[in-house]
Amino acid sequence: MTGAPDILQTVGFEKTKVGSGDKEVGYKINEGSLTSLVGSVLICIGIMALLTLSMVYDVHFERKNVQRKIRSEEHHAATKLAQVHMELWNQYKDDISESREAQVLLKTLDQSYKDFQAKYRVVTQSTAAELNVNPDRANKFADKILHMVSDLQEANMKHAKRLLDHLVEAGKKGATLEKHVEREILEEVEAEGQKMAEDASAGINASAGETKDLLRPFLEGLFDTFHDYESEFGGKVRENFKKGGPVYDHLKELYARIIGADPPSEEDVIAELDKIDLKSVGAPLGQGRVLPVDDIVEELVLIPKIPHKEIEDLEKAWRAGAKDSIAVFTQLEEWHKAGQIPSGWLEGGARKDEKVEEAEEKDIEKKEASGVKA
Repeated sequence: MTGAPDILQTVGFEKTKVGSGDKEVGYKINEGSLTSLVGSVLICIGIMALLTLSMVYDVHFERKNVQRKIRSEEHHAATKLAQVHMELWNQYKDDISESREAQVLLKTLDQSYKDFQAKYRVVTQSTAAELNVNPDRANKFADKILHMVSDLQEANMKHAKRLLDHLVEAGKKGATLEKHVEREILEEVEAEGQKMAEDASAGINASAGETKDLLRPFLEGLFDTFHDYESEFGGKVRENFKKGGPVYDHLKELYARIIGADPPSEEDVIAELDKIDLKSVGAPLGQGRVLPVDDIVEELVLIPKIPHKEIEDLEKAWRAGAKDSIAVFTQLEEWHKAGQIPSGWLEGGARKDEKVEEAEEKDIEKKEASGVKA
């Protein structure tokens, strides 16, 4: 067979004498030819591997500027989605608040008629005695009046109850949807946070091309609320509440009732707060802040849990440009989910965002009215 030697010679082997006394025929290859042969084999293997990968996986290559543009669009979309979700979350919070108010109003309406009925009978009897009117005749007259009032009350309650029941039902749905939306928000911003970490490794700044930070109004509103809180409840109040005590225990009991199935009215909460000696722990209230009373109670209860130093550091990093708004928003959401910052702070941020959007909308309408494009 002469085919094999010919093939070996074509790939760089040379025919020579080998063995004892150079009597046997053999083949040798020099270093340069061996390197070329090994390189050719490796190239063939690499080409086959690439062909196999292209058949199994969808492999494509992108220019870095195209990838940067895509990530910028994705980042903007994630920021906008977080903003819209917070507006929706705030609306659900309003539904829950209105539902609680509706429950209290239903009880108040029913109790007000009972109170009126008892007072009317007393007044009727005392008036009959003063005018020397027969008590039986006076009672009969009172019954007729009360019957008319009862019919009127029943008609009014029928219409009012329909509306109030609707508010209560909306509040129940809102309580469920609020948790659902908050969970979705956290999942979305965490996913975007992971992408931003990958961007940093790839040298991509997804927020560099943004002309407007959509989350800035929300974050500014939240941090403003935080500073108001610190000026009123920081320092001495925090130290006292970390120790516990009867004042703090009373506040926790009141807050448990507020978030319970049968919440007290706003007037009842105010009356309960007046009974608590907040001045003794350095929190006399009335420092110029305007907040719903339920939010004030929540703030007071969370004082020992609020990571105030970390929030201050987070704000500084954000305002210095060291942290992106999405990263800051994600951290705040995680703290809220863990029960470390009050819902009222998020509502404060959402209200600030709404005010900014309202002002922008009015400006657009004004420009459109004057014939100027926004």
